[in-house]
Amino acid sequence: MNPLTTILAWDSAPEPLGTMLGAAELREEAGVARLFARAAMFRAQITARGWRFLIARYGIVGLVEINRAVGWFNPEDDAAAGAEILRLARVAGYDPARGELSSLAERMAERV
Repeated sequence: MNPLTTILAWDSAPEPLGTMLGAAELREEAGVARLFARAAMFRAQITARGWRFLIARYGIVGLVEINRAVGWFNPEDDAAAGAEILRLARVAGYDPARGELSSLAERMAERV
């Protein structure tokens, strides 16, 4: 699987089909900030592979800093924001503690 073409996130704009985001769109903090802002409005979704990419590239601290600027989660409570990032990664199918995708997330990614 080519990491440059792997779907890491999806944004509903432009309608009706939206935009699939890969590593190229999320290499810069500004792209992640846009994604977080859209996700905060329930207009974007981050895949298990997307969370794995974001955590590997920026770390939890870096993602909390991006969140602080965007305010997806409580920007005044870094610990709570970090916990929410970890929770959403696990819900999507990525376990940051183990560095593993769930079997379901892995199977779904193989179909794309």
